[in-house]
Amino acid sequence: MTETEFGLLGPLLVRRGGTVIPVPRGNQRTVLAELLLAANQVVSVDRIAETLWAAGPPPSAQVTIRNYVKRLRRALGEDGQARITAQPGGYLITVGAQELDLTRFEALLASARAAAAGESWDEAAAQARAALALWRGRPLADVESDAVTVRNVPRLEELRLQALETRVDADLHRGRHAELTAELEQLAAAQPLREQLHALLMLALYRSGRQAEALAAYGRARRALVDELAAEPGPELRELHRRILAADPALTPARPAAAAAPAVPRQLPGTAAHFAGREGELAALTRILDRAGAEAPGTVVISAIGGTAGVGKTALAVRWAHQVAGRFPGGQLYVNLRGFDPSGTPVAPAEAIRGFLDALGVSPERIPASLEAQTGLYRSLIAGQRLLILLDNARDERQVRPLLPASPGCLVLATSRNELGGLAASEGARLLTLDVLSDAEARALLASRLGAERVAAEPGAVAEITRLCARLPLALAIAAARADARPSFPLAAIASELRDSRGRLDAFETGDPAGSVRAVFSWSSGQLTLPAARMFALLGLHPGPDISVPAAASLAGVSPGRARQALAELTRAHLLAEPSPGRYGLHDLLRAYAAEQAGAAVDDDARSAATRRMLDHYLHTGHAAAMLLSPNRSGPALDPPQGGTSPETFAGRDRAMAWFQVEHHVLLAVISAAAGAGLSDYAWKLAWTLSGFLYWRGHWHDLCLSQETALAAAEALGDQPGQAFSHRYLGRAWIRLGSGPDSHAHLQQALALYRQAGDEDGEANTHINIAQLLDTESRYEDGLRHNEEALRLFRSCGDRTGEVLALQNAGWFYGHLGEYRRAVSCCQQALRVQVGHDNRRNEAAIWGTLGYLRQQLGEHAAAVVAFQRSAQGFADLGDRFNEAESLSELGNAHHASGQLPQARDAWRRALGILDDLRYPGADQVRARLADSGGGPVSPGPAGTGARTA
Repeated sequence: MTETEFGLLGPLLVRRGGTVIPVPRGNQRTVLAELLLAANQVVSVDRIAETLWAAGPPPSAQVTIRNYVKRLRRALGEDGQARITAQPGGYLITVGAQELDLTRFEALLASARAAAAGESWDEAAAQARAALALWRGRPLADVESDAVTVRNVPRLEELRLQALETRVDADLHRGRHAELTAELEQLAAAQPLREQLHALLMLALYRSGRQAEALAAYGRARRALVDELAAEPGPELRELHRRILAADPALTPARPAAAAAPAVPRQLPGTAAHFAGREGELAALTRILDRAGAEAPGTVVISAIGGTAGVGKTALAVRWAHQVAGRFPGGQLYVNLRGFDPSGTPVAPAEAIRGFLDALGVSPERIPASLEAQTGLYRSLIAGQRLLILLDNARDERQVRPLLPASPGCLVLATSRNELGGLAASEGARLLTLDVLSDAEARALLASRLGAERVAAEPGAVAEITRLCARLPLALAIAAARADARPSFPLAAIASELRDSRGRLDAFETGDPAGSVRAVFSWSSGQLTLPAARMFALLGLHPGPDISVPAAASLAGVSPGRARQALAELTRAHLLAEPSPGRYGLHDLLRAYAAEQAGAAVDDDARSAATRRMLDHYLHTGHAAAMLLSPNRSGPALDPPQGGTSPETFAGRDRAMAWFQVEHHVLLAVISAAAGAGLSDYAWKLAWTLSGFLYWRGHWHDLCLSQETALAAAEALGDQPGQAFSHRYLGRAWIRLGSGPDSHAHLQQALALYRQAGDEDGEANTHINIAQLLDTESRYEDGLRHNEEALRLFRSCGDRTGEVLALQNAGWFYGHLGEYRRAVSCCQQALRVQVGHDNRRNEAAIWGTLGYLRQQLGEHAAAVVAFQRSAQGFADLGDRFNEAESLSELGNAHHASGQLPQARDAWRRALGILDDLRYPGADQVRARLADSGGGPVSPGPAGTGARTA
């Protein structure tokens, strides 16, 4: 059965391949909920009837239930009949362990409890958080059955509270007491009779140095229990109260957990399933490594002769890398540089380094703007470590050099169709040329797939197959896959089919082995079913580097289930690879052949329709994801997607962010492809969907490239809003990349275009961005003037979120101009306007600015409250860097108030986060902590300066 996602922890949900399957309201939804609540167990007809008809079932109850089940099966699609089966006396729905959110939740909660029992608090907190993340709201929220909700909702809500208590308890053991207090106060108020929550709140307050407040919390708990239940608190809560009253030393918090160990990357792809031969090359590589010495393994380059594709460079490199990986305790890094991708867009060194920095655990905040600085950070991180770095499919030396370590201890293994002789001359690389397989190795490869007996039985046919495949591993693998799928066919028949198909095709070039390879591709694709053959040809329209099942479904205009079947058939035929679950890629030679097939086997109208479906898939999915990341953005108007397109939907912000993380390389290629095809409207709107992700994740160079493409597309259309947006985002990107003149030029053009269009909101946001640029140049008065104009425009067009942003920025600028009271007034006004407009990032930033201002005014107690709120706000958003910044300033505020223990606690927590992020500025916090017996620590502003829209 096709994997399907079922959800009970919120509104009833059925989703397959990213597409939500609607279930009609009323009794059908009730029946499905009843079956899912007892998944993989028989639910009796009597139980279903009792649920549907509280006053008693009608005479036709069994027939009616049977009809409901029939409709449910139809709604579930092609595997509905197998999914819901009739059993003696009732019905059963079959659900996999990972398909039902309730099953996953209960498993994660059990894991969290087991980890807590073993005092593995980090794991307990992580498992409990993962369990709680599955909740989408009130369970069974849209199931219109009192019988179902009354029986099940209280039990499910109780499980959620238990998971919440498990997570909070684990976080308390991890020393996160101060940041838990606000959350626990809300929970205890919402659940006044739940003693465990009161106990956790009391403990968090006490460990935060707030003994009096902890005792007051006990008083409130006692009053609630006496008033509601006429009962005193239980013995555990009373004992905790006694120990807090006595200041029991055993209640004092343990030291916060040490920072997590540096990430050890394990990025090597899996080895080929049917690898044969190459013993000489494997031994040669090992000899080179052995000779290089234990401390300086050096650089090894594998080069294929004659630029031949499919000779097995990657397979050999990955095979050997796995063999020697144990010599490199620092881990392995891998990148496919796509040097010879048919799209013509190799991976830029900056993009490759950014991927390595992510793998090494570097947070986006730490990644510098320029390629040189990124290279320096990368080399600093791996200096003194022993890593294996595999650079696959490089185009030339220029693409490889920025990725080379600067100090000995690492092994770099590069593959390329070019010789890369420049690395040998200047970097001392050892060259290894790779030829096609020998006759014996080719036979061994076929035998590994087809079995030794079958190969030995027909030596002549085997020799002809290897000759027609030019002893090229890729071609042999495809031919073997075809023969393996037809075990009753003699290999002579396989050779004959291959020979005949070769005769019907022109070679790429006379005498080039690729001529035979093309014949193999044609012969193999000719044996596919029609849906798989059509999918293969249409994949030639996709720019790569890989594709998901939902995107392939839209490209072909079929259901995700049918797309998955076609992709699986192509994978079995070795025409497609599945490098990671659910993502499919083409070898570059196969991509070129698929593109040729798309031109020859698909007519112009069908190609155009498929291309637009593909673009609509990414545009509408990206638009939905972008709006989840920034709900207050105003995006471009979209036409309805082409028929047959199945855009993906997301349960929440985290899913949207994960989609961008996986797909942003594809989206960049799709933007270029759309522009190259003259589909300018798609090009600039696709760039719009990706812009927020690239900005917040720090992909500044990609943001520039994509917006330059978008700008050209918008200019070709004469689309003024598109031009204005691209200029504005180019201006924002150049601020981050440190080029003030470029930023200024683009922002001024954006401002002029928005004014011409009468777009006050766009004009206001551009003024905010100009103010940010001026802030980086310490031109606070000029920045304030632009910010005031933004505030006027936001108010004029009724953009309350923008108004909050401008008010907070005004506080920032006034503070730097020494007008602290006026700055505080602006921030307080921003908080009042913020009420009812849920923008938690703005609110956390406002509190950070208020903390800085109160500190400058000597109002240390007020500064403490402000920094606590700021830190908690950023923690709730998962913004660890700004959380640490706020905690650091919280420590300063405590220190200035003479509260040394609280100051040390805040600094320790900040240092734990900054060390975990490997942030260079952590040394400043470390110095404050070490010197915390001295004089006051000078405060510095929290956060990162003026906020941007």
